[in-house]
Amino acid sequence: MTADRIPRDAELAEELEGPATDLAADLEPGRTSAIAALRYRDFRLFWFGLLVSNIGTWMQMFGQGYLVVLLAVRDGVPQLAPLYLGLVGLARAIPGLALGLFGGALADRTDRRQLLLVTQSAAAVTAAILATLAITGRINIVEILLLGALNSTIFAFDAPTRQSMVPRLVPERDLMSAIGLNSAAFNGPQIIGPVIGGLIFAPFASTPTFGAGLLFYINAISYLAVVVALLRMRPVPIIGTSGAVTMLESIREGLAYIRQDVVVKWIVILAAATALFARPYIQLLPAVAHEVLKVGAVELSWMLAASGVGALAGALATSALGNLRRRGAVLIGSAVAFGLFLVAFTLQRSLVVSLPILVLIGFSTMVFLGMANGLLQTRSPDHLRGRVMRVYTMVFMGLMPLGSMVMGSIGSVVGTAGGLLAGGVVCTFVALYAGARIAPLREATGGPTRLAARRSPSA
Repeated sequence: MTADRIPRDAELAEELEGPATDLAADLEPGRTSAIAALRYRDFRLFWFGLLVSNIGTWMQMFGQGYLVVLLAVRDGVPQLAPLYLGLVGLARAIPGLALGLFGGALADRTDRRQLLLVTQSAAAVTAAILATLAITGRINIVEILLLGALNSTIFAFDAPTRQSMVPRLVPERDLMSAIGLNSAAFNGPQIIGPVIGGLIFAPFASTPTFGAGLLFYINAISYLAVVVALLRMRPVPIIGTSGAVTMLESIREGLAYIRQDVVVKWIVILAAATALFARPYIQLLPAVAHEVLKVGAVELSWMLAASGVGALAGALATSALGNLRRRGAVLIGSAVAFGLFLVAFTLQRSLVVSLPILVLIGFSTMVFLGMANGLLQTRSPDHLRGRVMRVYTMVFMGLMPLGSMVMGSIGSVVGTAGGLLAGGVVCTFVALYAGARIAPLREATGGPTRLAARRSPSA
């Protein structure tokens, strides 16, 4: 790095985080649009890289889910397909929950761009290993579990770093646009990734491990898009480094902040409830397709795509809500809707009726996650943001696969639909309780980052 580069980076950070930006956001809160964040070069690079990479991710999710169901059939225990899917979720949950807080603390203590280069490269390697095992026909549920655990370990450090870097790439007034676009970059590919994956997989129906292996290789290559984008971005200087504080003290500081802010605390609680009882529906869709709707791989890709259509619409709606003040009320309402739509989905036995309900589930899910993300990002100071966002991502990314294990185990006994029905009911009641009893959350607004220093009363 040249000597004159450092001042320019510092000026960029001041421009994006400074008081002038906060004042502009306060005076003209509606001065934003759904795509406003794309005006900024580094965010644009980052976003396009994620968009390409996530197409590969959704292709792998489709291929792996269907492959796990077929492995259960091959092993002579088709009734245990939901349990197999749940075990995959458990393997992903344990490392994420065990290492999540350390990942968030590390994101606040290191160069986030450099850390992402390491995690994205490592994820590409694990996808390539999984692809090689599948192509050669040596894949079993054990290998899928071990590689899933390894991948979860990588993303325990990747997810908080990626999320906490977004507010450093755009000014405060365009943060909701960036969050919505970030969600769109993950959920938009859910529309086309599974469909493309289904088209690639279909010719190899007689050799499903080979077809799945091709999808895994494509995912491994897609990670290069993020790596190239990161290499072309400007370095992001560390703000408020905590080098004099130990890692454990750093973790305690982040947890103390979450406990003291009633809004942040209840966002995490709601995220935990949806992650544990409702979000696992996406991992269990292969079992629903096979066991409940009696359809194959192509129809499964339609189901994932339908959920993706709703998720993309929800992400775009979120990105256009930069001037919304009552974000807490929308957060609660979307959580209630999520639970109710999931209940409706579990009562269906027709693919035609299930598809539009999956669209509504995807929409309400993304509005909930977008409102939660936006409130957490704007309430958390930069030096704590990585830890706060890690707790949040640890909850919905760590508990979601753990929920897959719980729902999958229940599904093996009472049926997949029965397990998801119970989860939808629990999610709905928790959200209704929060709406009725937690007034600070219901009235929460999208205040600027500097308001994070104020503490909400404890609940």
